[in-house]
Formats: sequence, structure tokens, C-alpha cells
Amino acid sequence: MKLVIAVIVLSLTTFLFKKAAGTLDFMKLNMISAIYYYILGFNLIGGTLIYLGMREHYMIRNIRKESIINATYYILAYTIIMFPAVLLFMKNLISKSFVKRMEQYRERRVSYDKNSVGTQLAVSLLILLCLCAIIYVTATIGYIPVIEAFKGNADVNVLAQASNRNFHGNVYIKNIIMIWMPPYLSYYAYIKMRSTGLKSWKRIFAVLFAMSVFVVTYDLSKAPIINYFLGLYLIDVMIGKIKNRKRFLIFVLLGAAIILMYYVIMLDAKHSILSIYTGPAGRIIFSQIATLFLHVQIFPAYHPYLCGASFVRWFQFVFPAASGMRSGRVVMAAFNPEGIEENTAGVMNTIFVGEAYANFGMAGVIVAPIIFGVVIGIAAYMLPKLKKTPVTVLLYVEMTLMFITIVEGGFVDIFYNAIFIIAIGLALLLELVAESS
Repeated sequence: MKLVIAVIVLSLTTFLFKKAAGTLDFMKLNMISAIYYYILGFNLIGGTLIYLGMREHYMIRNIRKESIINATYYILAYTIIMFPAVLLFMKNLISKSFVKRMEQYRERRVSYDKNSVGTQLAVSLLILLCLCAIIYVTATIGYIPVIEAFKGNADVNVLAQASNRNFHGNVYIKNIIMIWMPPYLSYYAYIKMRSTGLKSWKRIFAVLFAMSVFVVTYDLSKAPIINYFLGLYLIDVMIGKIKNRKRFLIFVLLGAAIILMYYVIMLDAKHSILSIYTGPAGRIIFSQIATLFLHVQIFPAYHPYLCGASFVRWFQFVFPAASGMRSGRVVMAAFNPEGIEENTAGVMNTIFVGEAYANFGMAGVIVAPIIFGVVIGIAAYMLPKLKKTPVTVLLYVEMTLMFITIVEGGFVDIFYNAIFIIAIGLALLLELVAESS
């Protein structure tokens, strides 16, 4: 019976996402289909295998009741069916001819300024700002975590936390100017380079590419480098540069190589690389979704619902408990209290419905995929209607990556995200400079 339910859920989810996205073809990847593949790889496959009986992953061993396993899977099933169903509704509401519109959008040439001296100067000044931020953060930490990890000078978890949760400098300089801005600017430079073919943009992109690879890997994170290359691939799709599957295969092999490198060199590699539970496959398939099962086990049996505490303090007028207490941190404290005490543990994030459940119980579960479907649907179906310029392509790619992160990271970020506001503001500034140059 469980197998029948699992097949129905997988089939219905895939059908709804395909209808909402227009296509699931990798060569025609868009915002909706990219989100589908992330949900499939990081949540649905693992959640289904756990539901069907594969429970030897170290996190799932902590689940004590079969009822928790079943309830969590049904929460996941509802979420991944309702979410694309709402997206499909938004598609019919906003852009019934979405498939045709996307085909035309990919084939359309990017409209850009002929004289790009002004935008090159603006981007160059921002590069200097990013470089200053890198120097500041590195000096504050006192070392570069990724290099120390290669040297084997300290525990990987200690290094990672020293550059993240235990960072004692200005977090806005680190998170926005150093970590977020170089990849964002590199996408803009890449669009300009691919559209114009100018050598000057090739040089600017080369500098930003090197900076971007550094900032998304310096703290030993694995997902950001995959997301970064996904952004470059998505740009090529959106500007009509993907003509065969060779380029997609290159991105896949590159991503696989990066994952293996991190696993063998920086992580505990005493376990078999090919193990479904302890190898890289286990980290992708099980680790993210396993945290959802832990959410359901912990709330409210071992910890009361957060009642909006995960929202930042600005939301106290709606949720008096709002304090920025993320559910992933609460789950980590319950699962690994020693790591919290020793400052070697971070958060245990999962698909967005986990945080919705931790805050509002089943009411949060019911509402969360509807909210996500409406918000993401507006962006996915409205952006391709805009004039195709480097800035609008940039915003589409950036929002795609941002929504993937939010879908995989937390419920409250869909309501307020400072990076989202900054991304739009910086895009408008680049557009203004382009028009005036």
C-alpha cells in the first residue's frame, strides 16, 4: 500500500510541476523546473525511501515512532502536491501562453547598451568594494577556513562555525558585500560577455569568476558552489546559448567533481564514498529531508511550537514572539547539544514546510505551500514578460537561485529577505548607469 501511495505522489508531483513549468527539459530549464529538481533530489526521493523502510541514515535512527515517519511523509506529500498546484493556478491566471512565451524569450536577443564604458566602470568600482570586504573578513577571522581545512590544521566544523555563526565582525559586510555581491556581479558580467562578445567584459567576468568561486567556498560550504554554476547554466539557457546537451553534461560533471572533492578532502572520508547512507549520495538524498522528520518529532512533543518566533523582530506587531529563532537551530540543539555547546554545530535546515510546522503546527503546513506558490508564481510568470535586457535576465536568474534557497531553507524568508531588496536596487542602479552611458 505504501508503495502505491509513493508512486501516486511522485507521479502527481511530477505531472503538476511539468504543467506549471511548461517543460522539465534540462535544456529549457526555468525557475519552476529548477525548483522541481531540487525538491526531487533533496526531498522527495529521500523522503519516499524513508517512508518505504530505508532508515539506516544516522539522523533517521533518532525517529522512535512509525507514526512520526508516516505523518512526516504525508506532510511532505501534501506540500509537494499543493505547491505546484498553486503554481499552475497562477500560471493560468497570469500567463496562459507561458510555454510559447518562454520559447520566444529564449530566442530573443538581449537588448543592451552599445557604449558600456559606464557600466564597466560601475562594476569595476563594486569589484573594489568586494575586494575590500574579502580583506576585512579574512583579517577578522585571521585565516581562510578552506585553506586551513586543506592543511588539516583544525576540525572542519570548528573552521566553518568560526567563519559563520561565530564570526565577530560586521555580518552585513560579510554576508552581503563579500559573499553575495561577487556572484551577483559575475552573473551580470557573464550576461554582458555572452551578449556582446567584448573582450573587456571577458576580463571583468574572469576577475569576478575567481572572486565568486572563492567567496562561495571559503567557509567550506558545499551547496553555494553548485548553485553558482547553476546560475551560469541558467543564464545560457535564458539567452539562448544552449544548443545541445554537451554543455549541460559539463555542468553535471563539474558539480559531481566538486561534491566528491569536498567529501574526500574536507569531510570525514573514512566511510565508503559509494554508501547510500554515509557517502555523498546520502548527504544529498537523506540529510536535508531527514531534518523534516526530526522537526515533526520534536515539535510539539519535546519543544512547544514557536508561534512566529522564527520571524525577525520587525514582525513583533504580528507575532509577539518574533525573535529570529530559526527552527533549524532548535532542532540542532535537540539533536546535537554537544555541538551547540562547543560551537561546532550550526542549523539543521529542511524544506520550507518544516519551519512552517515548527511555528504554527498543521495550520502552517496547510498554508505554507499556498503562500510559496503565489509568491513564486508571480515572479516566475511575470518576469519573462519584461523587456529582455542584461538586468532583467540577471533578476530572473537571481530570483530563481534565491527561491531555491528559500524553498530548501526556511518558511519565514519568503516574507522578508534583505538580499531580495538589495538585488532589485542594484539591478535598477546598473540599468540606470547603462541608460545614461
